[in-house]
Amino acid sequence: MRNRYFLGILLALSLSAHSVSAQEVTVTGMGIDKDSALRDASRMAVEQVVGTYIDSRTLMENFVIQLDEVYKKSQGFVKKITILSEGPVNASSYRVQARIDVDTNPNAELMDQLTMLMRLNDPRIAVVVLDSAGGQSLHNEAAESALSARLLELGFNHVIDADHIIKQSDAKLLSSIYEGQSGVSNLGTDYACEFLVLGKVSSNSANVAVPDYKTGQMLDAPLVNTRAKLTVKVLKYDTGDLIGTFVAEGSGIGGNNERSLDSGVAAAVTEAANQIGKTFKQFGAKVGSGMAVTIHASDYSKVEQLMQDLRSLGDVDNVYLRSHDGNKTVLEIDTAQRPHVISAALRTRSQLNLVVENISSSSLTLRIP
Repeated sequence: MRNRYFLGILLALSLSAHSVSAQEVTVTGMGIDKDSALRDASRMAVEQVVGTYIDSRTLMENFVIQLDEVYKKSQGFVKKITILSEGPVNASSYRVQARIDVDTNPNAELMDQLTMLMRLNDPRIAVVVLDSAGGQSLHNEAAESALSARLLELGFNHVIDADHIIKQSDAKLLSSIYEGQSGVSNLGTDYACEFLVLGKVSSNSANVAVPDYKTGQMLDAPLVNTRAKLTVKVLKYDTGDLIGTFVAEGSGIGGNNERSLDSGVAAAVTEAANQIGKTFKQFGAKVGSGMAVTIHASDYSKVEQLMQDLRSLGDVDNVYLRSHDGNKTVLEIDTAQRPHVISAALRTRSQLNLVVENISSSSLTLRIP
């Protein structure tokens, strides 16, 4: 029987979330007063409900940390609290026993956060927004900050500073990648990110016209209206695969072009942030697809042997050859397992002398001497 832990988790989430909209548990909370005891009880209730969906033995260390952040927001995930008993234990502690309904509706924030974290295992994400101005592509720091902040709100805690990529690469290269003329691999492998959110801002501005109440003619007011368009592409960093693309628009009015543009971009960013969240959730729903395996080997026959070894693993459904260039080969495999599990299985079962060079939440890099 295949040990598809994460697939089982997701199925449990899906089935349970569709069968009930709340899960009721009875817990006892302790605190220095009634309010703190209720907060403790809410956390215990949420932990108990989450525990019915996950097996802690399957969790990566960083995911456990993110779960703790979810637990800190426990009171926001509670629908109803019925106090069964309460009272002081001593001068410094108070006890509350309560029956608590935890919101497990499929659209509830708790289920949203759990599902996304489990599906993507909190990847590292870089956000770069290019700004077309004066014939050159520069990056829009305000738009990048706004999108990054929204990703943090969605539960992603490894959002990489865009300046790191901009400083180490040419904005023209990023623009070329956006246009599809260059691959993400040209950026190198020093950024340790798994996804690149790459956007570009374009805009149209016009003076606001108002009617002259005396003549009825339209006159230009000292205001500018700007319509901003933000086109976003979400790329899987290790393979360069496009996992989502969309256009978000917004309009803004200001006393000059700069202010109206800032207002228009801010409106477009708000819509784009929501679309980015949906893109990651949709990608996360594709459990068991798209793990990249990069192999460095001078002997291609060893690569072919490794492909056979991968296919022989019980948890790998398909192996695809994505590219081969000199001593570097990129494979893509369909599996519900995590890269570190696949690596361990290969070291146990393969006769090849494998050297693990890098493991991320969605990729594996091997060298075969």
